[in-house]
Amino acid sequence: MEKDEGVEELTGPYGPFTLAERAIQRLWAAGEVRGPLPALSGALIDVIRPGAWNRSAGPDFMGAELRVNGARVRGDVEIHLRCGDWAAHGHGADPAYDGVVLHAVLLPELKPVRTASGRSPESTLLLPHLPRDLEEVAEEDALLELRGRAQDIARRLREGGADVAKTLRKRAAARFARKTTHAAARLREQGWGAACHALFVESLGTGGNRAPMSELAADLSPEAMELLGLDAVYMRKCGRWRLRGLRPSGHPYRRLAQYLDLNRTNAGWRQAVLVWADREHGSPEVARKRLHEDVLGRALPESRADTVTVDALLPLLDATGRPMERLWMEWPPGNRPDEVEEARRLLGFPARARNWEVQGLLGLLREDAA
Repeated sequence: MEKDEGVEELTGPYGPFTLAERAIQRLWAAGEVRGPLPALSGALIDVIRPGAWNRSAGPDFMGAELRVNGARVRGDVEIHLRCGDWAAHGHGADPAYDGVVLHAVLLPELKPVRTASGRSPESTLLLPHLPRDLEEVAEEDALLELRGRAQDIARRLREGGADVAKTLRKRAAARFARKTTHAAARLREQGWGAACHALFVESLGTGGNRAPMSELAADLSPEAMELLGLDAVYMRKCGRWRLRGLRPSGHPYRRLAQYLDLNRTNAGWRQAVLVWADREHGSPEVARKRLHEDVLGRALPESRADTVTVDALLPLLDATGRPMERLWMEWPPGNRPDEVEEARRLLGFPARARNWEVQGLLGLLREDAA
């Protein structure tokens, strides 16, 4: 018997996205949700062991160990996107759920639930205690679930009867529109300098580190980062960084060092971005060379500078009224998942990747996961 898999359509900073219950279960299984978690009863819950992830019928995690108001409790954990899913899935009448000691719910509102034996397990809200923002969790989950399926994606695109390039360009354009909408909101709230600083730093946070990078950018201006120094800035989020599986080039300490170096060598780079955008460059290649050399001073490796450009700088510039979609489409995409690169290869795209190819495939992967 297969489990009910909850899926929720949510609205995030870049527009609507789909979140599967499985993504939150993955965070719980990895021990990323620790607590203390305030329960509906008023108790405080600490997670000692998350339990064994159960992919078949029954509670999501078996034999979890918790500390409830200091007392050790062992039992099962059920995770839902919404509290009403307990009743909707019939858990209250199913004896298999009698061992549940914690009902963990992602989204408000929270209400008591009962098992078939009449017990009322502790209930807690997970959203305030997640280590990363939901959109990042959703995209990571989609890519993990689709690992090894690049061939399927490429085949479906070829056999779908539609123009592959046109399909991917359409999906890429939709992603650019969402990024620009988000950038416009940040500009209204923060102004050019602060929004440029915030989105630039956020885009350095790959591998699950976008949330702590975002928090740093919100707490510290570029000048404050410079005064504190690299070690102090990095240590402000000690315990929040996700380092497992990161390549040395992706380590947040190295990324922050590159950003501080940029601010030391060209403190006026944010204004220089606007000057660069208003110049006539003649070609995307010339525009890229000037941005890398004249504005960013090659403080970042080329692939990371390209990622920052397509994720932060070009959407922000477009939101100021400077049309950037055509340049964004043709810009090199920077860092991208292996699955996307494999799909490009199978579709016969040239070695030099264009951003519309990668962004279109990312849109397709997210849609496919949903």
